[in-house]
Amino acid sequence: MLAWTVFDTSALVVLEAARGVRDHHLNYWDAQVWATARLFQLPVVLSEDVAPGATLEGVRFVNPFDAAFQLADWF
Repeated sequence: MLAWTVFDTSALVVLEAARGVRDHHLNYWDAQVWATARLFQLPVVLSEDVAPGATLEGVRFVNPFDAAFQLADWF
């Protein structure tokens, strides 16, 4: 917890995740990550599960395992 910010799961996150499943056809766990990012105004999520470069309501998904991904670009 000292190295990473931890966001609590709340009823609002669960409701927003359910909307992400319905509206964006995400699986629930990806929708929960997306909902948390959206509600806490995080612009980027690192994920190999969502189409790289996809942006859903202001949250951009980046695949850190993509050959084009360069960690140095994020510092």
